[in-house]
Amino acid sequence: MPTQPEWDIARAWLDRVRATVPSRPFGALVKVSLREPRTRQSFAARGALAVDPGHALRMILVGPGGATALDVWATRDRWRFEVPAANVLRRGGSEDDPLLPIGFFRWWFLGPVDGRLLSSAAADAGQRFILRDGASTVDVTLALREASVADGAATVSGLTAARLSGGATDRIELHATSLAMAKGDHAIYDEDSSGVHVEVTVEDAAGAPDPDAFANPDALVAPEKTKG
Repeated sequence: MPTQPEWDIARAWLDRVRATVPSRPFGALVKVSLREPRTRQSFAARGALAVDPGHALRMILVGPGGATALDVWATRDRWRFEVPAANVLRRGGSEDDPLLPIGFFRWWFLGPVDGRLLSSAAADAGQRFILRDGASTVDVTLALREASVADGAATVSGLTAARLSGGATDRIELHATSLAMAKGDHAIYDEDSSGVHVEVTVEDAAGAPDPDAFANPDALVAPEKTKG
């Protein structure tokens, strides 16, 4: 069990790390590769990501021919995942789908260090935190560049996390300079039970997104097309 001084230091680190997470909507240009062994679907595509931290995300990727390869929309309570070329359209609520990287996208883009701190311990060149976020328990280790809390804002140089949610475990490895997405950031995601593998590279920043980007896409189509 950590001592009270160790606990205070851990909480101070976590507060500083949380302060680096963007608070305003932002956009990014990304490259994504996805492999889903059960259906043998695999693709790589580029596109745009819009994030309203803590609230919503929208990501639209296009393939080499310019057609939409992936369209993902998610909030804390609902999500929509579409692969038009494969005629795949899935929807859900607050629970994740282990066959799809919805939990990963929600975790990284909406709140990577959210949750109640359960425990913490020093790790090599950083700090390990156990967080309880809703129905998920996240074991996250942050590589931190600052020598001490008193030296200034925490700078993240890397992150690994294992997330247990609904009996499924997924793992995330993030190579980044902070939790504010920046050019060159790279994340690797693996879901243990399904074998889903996703890699995301941030290629550049984009302008502030249009607020309409965060609307549920189903609300923009005719009612007869929203079934399924």
